[in-house]
Amino acid sequence: MKKRIVFLFLFVLIVSSAALKSAIFDKPGVGLKNFDIDSISLRDVTFLFEIKLKNPYPVGLRLEDVGFVFKIDGNQVFKTRTPKGLTVKARGSTVTPVLVNLVYEDIMRLVKNYSSRDYLDCRIDVDIVIPLPKAVRSIKRDITFDYTVRKKIPALKPGFSVVDFTVTAPSVDEIKRSLARAGRRNLDPEKVLSMVKGVISGRKTSSAVDLAGLDIPITVSFDAEVRNDTRAQIKFQDLAYDFTINGVKVFGGTSRAIVNEGARSIIRVTNTFSSKMLGSSVVKMFDRRKGSYRLEGHSNIRFPEKIKSGPLKLAFRESGTFKLK
Repeated sequence: MKKRIVFLFLFVLIVSSAALKSAIFDKPGVGLKNFDIDSISLRDVTFLFEIKLKNPYPVGLRLEDVGFVFKIDGNQVFKTRTPKGLTVKARGSTVTPVLVNLVYEDIMRLVKNYSSRDYLDCRIDVDIVIPLPKAVRSIKRDITFDYTVRKKIPALKPGFSVVDFTVTAPSVDEIKRSLARAGRRNLDPEKVLSMVKGVISGRKTSSAVDLAGLDIPITVSFDAEVRNDTRAQIKFQDLAYDFTINGVKVFGGTSRAIVNEGARSIIRVTNTFSSKMLGSSVVKMFDRRKGSYRLEGHSNIRFPEKIKSGPLKLAFRESGTFKLK
């Protein structure tokens, strides 16, 4: 009985091994299902590669890594290998996305006439390595698939600043409504307004009323100026943002008040924040008449069809300082 079991096991093993070795002639199916610009910012561009892998073997298959060589106008800018570790089940198929980021500063160092360019020719050489199952590695250890794709990308050399930063005190009526909501009708709206104006102007005020304990709207407005020092024009349609002052997120929203003037765009931001935000970090801004900011968000933009067929989100991750008017 034991001999019969051993014989059957050896028989199955031999047949399976033979089937696997014969399957070596059926190469794995590998292809780029999709390639496009995934996202862009004022500092970098990220490409999306969707790699489709089909496994013809009766055992699982593993995608080891993918190599990328980026060239701009024939100059090698960037080279990397991305470990994936993706496993495809026996006789199965899957699609996996791979994101690769290219930094504009690296491109500027290689393209001598960068500032006079509008779009750049990007060539990407891709190689995908598929290790074969152990049972057939005596015949061939792995298979490499090579692809070359091309894409035009906009030349970006940006400048970003926050200017005309203005803070406006609320009206008496707005204060009355805020006091009513807070159940503080006993407070004099005129005195509260005087206190708010004192804080905004940077004057020291003494009062038993804690403005941070109320919910009084204070208006902020500024211009976000975006400049691109190349021939590529960026036409912003909107700006969705979160705005941080001295390390504290104060307000967020969306602005569509945009003027595009050639290489320069002015995005007008008007918003309100609550007096509850008048902690030490924000009050310091009023005292010093300046502050540090961080603006994070995105804008929907359109490029020519050769760049992107549909709208593209341009990410903002900008920081710096501003002065109060």
